[in-house]
Amino acid sequence: MRALAAALLALAASSAQALETAAWPPPGPVQERMHALQQVIIDPQSTAPEREAAREELANLLRSPAGQRPAGEEKPARPARAAIIPFPSVVQPLAPGKNLVPPSEVAHVEVIQPPKAVAIPGKGTVAVPTSPATPGFAVDPLSGHTLHAVPGGYVDPRTGQFVPR
Repeated sequence: MRALAAALLALAASSAQALETAAWPPPGPVQERMHALQQVIIDPQSTAPEREAAREELANLLRSPAGQRPAGEEKPARPARAAIIPFPSVVQPLAPGKNLVPPSEVAHVEVIQPPKAVAIPGKGTVAVPTSPATPGFAVDPLSGHTLHAVPGGYVDPRTGQFVPR
């Protein structure tokens, strides 16, 4: 079985090699023609059609003999592409005067009890945590400073004072 697989592999490799018998480097006249075509491509005085023809011929010379197109065959035309993929608008604008309240079957959050107040040591005042909509902050009622939540309490960013919970 292994011998049969090895024989088939050798046959496939030799047939692929027979189809593509590219000699590299190419003969001298072909190399000279390639160099001339490169000069046409990089020359600022050459026109766009001359450059395109030079690119096409150079591409044909660089391909293996099995992949070359006949000289009279045209380049296959590609369909035009849009700059972006056209996609119809999915979002409809909201009509003016529409009610934005969701229906009752939509999930919602209800606040059952207000957030717990935190006593600020040394001042004797109570920092008032903000609403559940903006968690992580409390307000010092005497100074009006915003306290930022940290693990275990709050920190006044202006003074660096830690207020434990």
